[in-house]
Amino acid sequence: MSPQTDPFSGQPEAKATPVAVAPVVFAYRGFALACEPLTLPEGTWWARVALPGAAGTLFATNDAPMAWHQRAPDLFPQAVLTEYVDRQKGLYRAAAFIDGKLEGALFVGPADAPPQWGDLRQMVGGPGIAQSGTVICACFGIGLAAIHEALASRKAADVAEIGLALRAGTKCGTCLPELRSIVDHERHAREHTHAV
Repeated sequence: MSPQTDPFSGQPEAKATPVAVAPVVFAYRGFALACEPLTLPEGTWWARVALPGAAGTLFATNDAPMAWHQRAPDLFPQAVLTEYVDRQKGLYRAAAFIDGKLEGALFVGPADAPPQWGDLRQMVGGPGIAQSGTVICACFGIGLAAIHEALASRKAADVAEIGLALRAGTKCGTCLPELRSIVDHERHAREHTHAV
């Protein structure tokens, strides 16, 4: 810490304090889906993802997929697990069902080719989070499919109306450039269709 202090508050001067920043590399990445946020083991780096009606978590770990295979029953204690393991490719996938209804999932794979939300639909089929497509608004879990549907059905015509209809773009604003791009693309496609 710098010995320099503010002459009035006495607070240390932090702007000139040297720091070293280095990337943290993990061997595996994955995602988890559950009704309530899961408690992941110590040493796992994670971030919550806002999803409609579910708690999503993206995570990075150095624990091998078989370690997650051993943990899955504790993460979903009341569920029946449907699992897929590929040791050669370093993949582990689990879908948790209670009374035949999907209650959660845990997918782990190599960091350079991590599993995607769409992989869940391929494994379990039917409706679910993967139907929303690419998530555009992470704050509210609004996917590309929902945005296209709002524009196509005329529920929304611009970014502000998408916010009113779906809440996308109304919290942190990180997705606003992507929303503008989607709206512009839809508008150009519509104009081109009418011009033909």
